[in-house]
Amino acid sequence: MNFKNMISSCNLSDLFNFLFAFNIIYGSFQLLQLAQAQTTVPTNASTHPSEAAILNRMFDRWGISAAASWNISGELCSGAAIDRTDFQTMNPGIKCDCSNNNICRITGLRVYDMDIPGTIPDELWNLTFVNDLDLRLNFFTGPISPAIGRLNRMQYLALGNNALSGPLPSELGRLTELISLGLGLNNFSGPLPASFGNFTKLTQTFIDSMGVSGTIPSTFAGLTSLRIFRISDNALTGRIPDFIGNMNLRILRLQGNAFEGPIPASFSNLTTVEELMVSDITNGSSSLDFLANLKSLNRLVLRNNNISGSIPSNIGEYRNLTQL
Repeated sequence: MNFKNMISSCNLSDLFNFLFAFNIIYGSFQLLQLAQAQTTVPTNASTHPSEAAILNRMFDRWGISAAASWNISGELCSGAAIDRTDFQTMNPGIKCDCSNNNICRITGLRVYDMDIPGTIPDELWNLTFVNDLDLRLNFFTGPISPAIGRLNRMQYLALGNNALSGPLPSELGRLTELISLGLGLNNFSGPLPASFGNFTKLTQTFIDSMGVSGTIPSTFAGLTSLRIFRISDNALTGRIPDFIGNMNLRILRLQGNAFEGPIPASFSNLTTVEELMVSDITNGSSSLDFLANLKSLNRLVLRNNNISGSIPSNIGEYRNLTQL
């Protein structure tokens, strides 16, 4: 390509547009090459023997089979387990990482809504490379083993909608890479572990309707990345901590507990909150002054509280508010 001729035949604006488009196309090509390189799997790659044995034993126990789409010719880490197939479309499903000396490690396990009963097998906690575990909507019972703390690569943990019981192990706090935590709709007992304050990367947590009691630990102030905080319908008591008002939340659900009032004045700082449900608060009179700044609201529920004062006069300006 003769750039001298180009410069002489077009204005600077055209040249700038060309170079800008060229850089985008070239950059996209480089990214595509990088993505292809990262997903290239050696032809002789195989699942780590101990992990393959663990998965096969668990599936035998649960009465389910590995899908043909990712268990090609008996090799677990193959097909959809190692290509770009969306993990959420696989059930049951696994994902693997085969980048380490042709040995594939299981990094994801999804067994969703398959009516599996019994306790979660202890050997599951030996799959220490798993970073995405989804066991929702089954009939799992019994406690969560403290051995879950071994899975310190975990980013997405979903154990909701089961019948798990017992206290939550403090070892959960070792999962410091967590981005999403779902434990709701279970039968746990006892307090929320203070170690949950270690989840500094957590962006969403669904810990509603799971039977826990006591107060919200002060260590939860460390959950600075949290955007969705659902902790409703438990047996939590005490004051709602002021630090919750300093979080950059989009969704906050606190209803159905036994919190004492008043609603913290710090809630006026929740300027990004879109859904706020704070109900069933006993003792203490709560003012609605904190609502004056919450112009991002689209859903507001404040039933069964001891509310005093008036509704802020500017609430009619909340254009997104559809439920009050």
